[in-house]
Amino acid sequence: MIQRYLGNKNSIADHILHEVGRFCQPGDIVCDIFSGTISMSMALKRSGYRVVSNDISIFSYHYANCYLRNNTIPVFDLGLLGINGADYENIAQEVIEKKKDEVGFLFLRNQHLYELYKNLVIVLIYLERIEATDIAKKFQARYIYNTYTEEGNNSYFRSLRGTEGHRRFFTPANGKRIDNILNKIREWNDNHLLSEVQYSLLISILCESIEKISNTQGTYHDFQRELYDERALHDLTLRIPPFDDVVSTQNEHIIGRAQDSLNFIREVPKHKLLYLDPPYNFRQYTSYYFMLNLICNYCTIKNLNKYFKNVKFVRGQNMDDDFDSTFCKSDKFIESLHQLISDARTQYVIMSYYDGRNHENKGTHRKDNGIAAIVNLFESDMFKAGSFEQLAFERTNYQSFQGHTADKCNEYLFIAEKR
Repeated sequence: MIQRYLGNKNSIADHILHEVGRFCQPGDIVCDIFSGTISMSMALKRSGYRVVSNDISIFSYHYANCYLRNNTIPVFDLGLLGINGADYENIAQEVIEKKKDEVGFLFLRNQHLYELYKNLVIVLIYLERIEATDIAKKFQARYIYNTYTEEGNNSYFRSLRGTEGHRRFFTPANGKRIDNILNKIREWNDNHLLSEVQYSLLISILCESIEKISNTQGTYHDFQRELYDERALHDLTLRIPPFDDVVSTQNEHIIGRAQDSLNFIREVPKHKLLYLDPPYNFRQYTSYYFMLNLICNYCTIKNLNKYFKNVKFVRGQNMDDDFDSTFCKSDKFIESLHQLISDARTQYVIMSYYDGRNHENKGTHRKDNGIAAIVNLFESDMFKAGSFEQLAFERTNYQSFQGHTADKCNEYLFIAEKR
C-alpha cells in the first residue's frame, strides 16, 4: 500500500485490532468508513472480519477491489493481451524465487497460486519494459510527461505568490515510463481485455510504484522546486505485490466507490463496529493525493486532451476531480461526525485521532477544540452511559525526510457503545 500517506495506521494497526477484538468475533462485520490506503481494512480482513470499506478517493476503491474484496489471484491470459510469455518466463521465475521467503509471499508454496502469480509477474515485467512502439498508435500519448515533468509543454506554472517554473513531480524519463504503462493499460481496457479486478490490480500496483519515485515529501500538493529527491532519480519499477492477505480468507466484503462517507454510511448494513479515522485537519485529501486518483482514472477519461487543458494551480489538478470534505473543516467536523455516527447501524464505535501538527496545539488552532469536543460527543446521550473509554499511546507522526527527524505525537482511541 501507499506508505507516505497522511495518517497511515500501519504502525498502530495491532493496537487497533486489539481493541476491535474486545467487541468483535471473526465473521462479524466491521466498517472502515475512511479507509484511505486500506491498511486497516486489510488488517481487519486478515483477522477474519467481514469488512465494509469506503473512502472518497477513487484509488482507495481500486485497492479495495483487488486486495480486499478479491480473495484470489486474477487469471491473466497472456496470449489475449498480446504477450509472449516465453520471452519473460525465466525473468519472472527469478523474481518470484527472490520473493518466496519474504513476508506476504507464503502463498507461493501453493503450485496453482504460483502459476497464476507468475503470469501476473510476466504482465508487470512486460509493462515495465514497454516502449511507445508497442502501443497502438491511437493510444500513444505523453500527458504525464507533458504536464508533470520539467520538460513538458503543459507543465508551466505561476503561483499566487508570483513564483513560476515547470512542474517536476517526476523526472522526464519516469514521466515517459508512466505514460507508456498507462497507455497500454488504456488500450487493453478499451478493447475489453481486462476484468474489473485485473484493471484495479494493475492500476493499484502502478500507484504504489509511482509513490517510490515521486519528487515529493509524500503528498502531491507540491513537489521539490529546486532539486530532485534522491528517490525520484531511480527508474520506475513496478512493485511485486504480496498476496498472503488477499487469499487469507474467503469472506465476503463490501466496498464503496469513492462515496461521501455521510451518504455511504446509510447504505452500510447492520454491523458490529464502526472504525473511524477521519481527516480532521485542513488538508483536502482529494487535492493532496490528486495524482493517485488521476492515475486510477486516466484510462477511463474520454477526452484526455480536454482534461489536461483544464489542470490548474502549481500542482496541476483538474478541479472536476476535487471533493470538499466537511471533515477537513474544523467548524464542521464535530457536526459531521455526529451525523455519521447517528446514521450508522452499529453497536460499537472506535475512533482514531492524533494530536500532531495541524490537529492540536502543535499547529493551527481548531475551532472545534479538538479532543475536548470529541470527548463531549462520545459522552453524549448518543452512547450508552459509562461505556466511553479514551486510550492514548505515542507514535511517529511523519516519516523522516532528507535528514529531518520525524515528530512524535499521541494517538488517541475513543471507544463507546451506541445507545
